[in-house]
Amino acid sequence: MRNDAHGNFPEFCRQNGWKCTSQRVAVYEFLKGNLSHPDVDTVWNAVRRHLPAITRESVYRILNEFADKGLIARLDHIDHARYDSHTGAHGHFLCSSCGEIADFDWPPEMTLPPEMRRRDLIHMELRLVGICPRCAIAAPEDASAQERNNASPQPPLMKKKGNHHEKHHPF
Repeated sequence: MRNDAHGNFPEFCRQNGWKCTSQRVAVYEFLKGNLSHPDVDTVWNAVRRHLPAITRESVYRILNEFADKGLIARLDHIDHARYDSHTGAHGHFLCSSCGEIADFDWPPEMTLPPEMRRRDLIHMELRLVGICPRCAIAAPEDASAQERNNASPQPPLMKKKGNHHEKHHPF
């Protein structure tokens, strides 16, 4: 992240009709450059160390406002919503054992199927589900059995959101 990115956040708030409150700044500060895909409780627990009076509901509302404007991405259909400060083209690997989420770059040869090129796509997500190396080492027999039992592939999730790849954001 660029050092001057924080200076852009107040302007981003103004452009979206928001007050640049201490709560929004605290949530933004926690998220900028954070690649851990935190859920609302993780963000709330971190932010309330500095702002003890902030409510979970306020953090949830701020996260969803940020996601609605493309400042972060909301990852649904996991076990509960997670938030991603990396909004550029990338995919996610989800460990079905421990719940870890890891980013990976889009394969350069990845293209849309011809029938999708005629549609006005707003968002595309590539999600791979499997067992992470740490879980595979911890219980190799269990991981192999679980993978065989859960072999049904999950299709990429299509969500209707703003076009995050063409907007400039402070992250």
